[in-house]
Amino acid sequence: HRGLEVRKHVRVLMVATAMFRRQLARIPAAAVQAVSRTFTTVRLRPPPPSVSFASSAEKLTPQLLDQDKLLVPTDEQRELKHWIEETVKPLLERHSGGVFHTFGSCENGFWMNGSDIDACLVLPYCTRKSSWLTKLRLVQHLAEREQLGSVELVKGARVPVAKLLDAQGAGLCDVSVNNVAALENSRFVAALSCLDWRVPVLGRFIKHWASQRRINNRSEGTLSTYTLILQLFYFLQKRDPPLLPSVANILLEEPGSNSAVTPTEVSMKAVNALVSTAEMDETSGELRPLPFLTDANTICGDRCPELGQNQESLGELLLGFFQLWGREEFRGGDEGSGHTVYVYDASQEPNDLGVLVMRCPLTGKNVNPFTSTVWRAIHAEFERAALLLRQGCSLQQLCEAAVDLPVGCGHRGGGIGATLAQALLPTDLAPASSLPAASAAAVTREEA
Repeated sequence: HRGLEVRKHVRVLMVATAMFRRQLARIPAAAVQAVSRTFTTVRLRPPPPSVSFASSAEKLTPQLLDQDKLLVPTDEQRELKHWIEETVKPLLERHSGGVFHTFGSCENGFWMNGSDIDACLVLPYCTRKSSWLTKLRLVQHLAEREQLGSVELVKGARVPVAKLLDAQGAGLCDVSVNNVAALENSRFVAALSCLDWRVPVLGRFIKHWASQRRINNRSEGTLSTYTLILQLFYFLQKRDPPLLPSVANILLEEPGSNSAVTPTEVSMKAVNALVSTAEMDETSGELRPLPFLTDANTICGDRCPELGQNQESLGELLLGFFQLWGREEFRGGDEGSGHTVYVYDASQEPNDLGVLVMRCPLTGKNVNPFTSTVWRAIHAEFERAALLLRQGCSLQQLCEAAVDLPVGCGHRGGGIGATLAQALLPTDLAPASSLPAASAAAVTREEA
């Protein structure tokens, strides 16, 4: 199908070129020479000169602080969360026998203006999707019976959710069942985001930038918020001195073990590779003790005394973030030119996928699989950001809203699914009746 599409477009371009040449031949030679002389006297405008790193960073810091005032959650959002904890939580716990937890951005330090509230019911003996759906129907019944709002069940998702909506259809809360990996991820992100006040400020802005440039929507095949956060964590781990520790340096002793786990004992760079217990006990519904430190004083004092020494400004860090991820080495696309990044021990290694692979430091999974075409289109946005900031542009220019999705996106994962979906949309090609007869017949055969 892709071959047919390419041949069709090439044929139309060939026909259009031939028609243009015929029209050009009718123009008097004197007029053509006059136009040629005009164009040869026009000089291309040179690119804006690069601004010094220090000068650009100095201008960015106050802009970031002003922007963050607009990105933090509103009082209404905080009141809504309080209402959910005071009203929805006890209702669902009383009738389901489970424990209600909020997670995601509202708990991990990166909550933003307009962000949803995610919640999870943790229940014993509830491991199958059919059981999750049964519990979500209970959530729907209780919410509607108590007139808390309407509920929309999203059954087809990998993790089904019950979307609690108010009378106007606005989202109040998304409830899932036994989404324990996401719960632990949220606590891990919160543990690192609280170590330095600059971390959540940078994270909120980077998420805002990615949303504006249309590369922060996992359902469209672009970057998930978790991927962006891991990119930020890795960058901050690599500063000199570092702002954040590696995950390997904040691990607790394994329950039941008498010796601390060291990074050299891990064959797979992930916490779950060295902890023998699952995130949740299926029979009791109890969550395991977190296998990593969460107290900021303990992390910064005993484990990682070098933390707190970095004095870089917000502007310097933002510039450095885009310079890192905009590098040629991360562009990918060709066989063997991809990179796999581990926040677990702040390391990276080449891969033969031609894309960036971010490994979750807890599970070891690739948190954001995509094709090389999609990744190169996403990487182009990081290159654009690095270039604009080097030229001294403002954050408003940097976050100019993108009109189109990156190449290959539109369906989850992009690639051929997105290409086929795009091919089914109406095109702007000239109708066959406007082409010469022979060419129109050729295009019609290609379409057939």
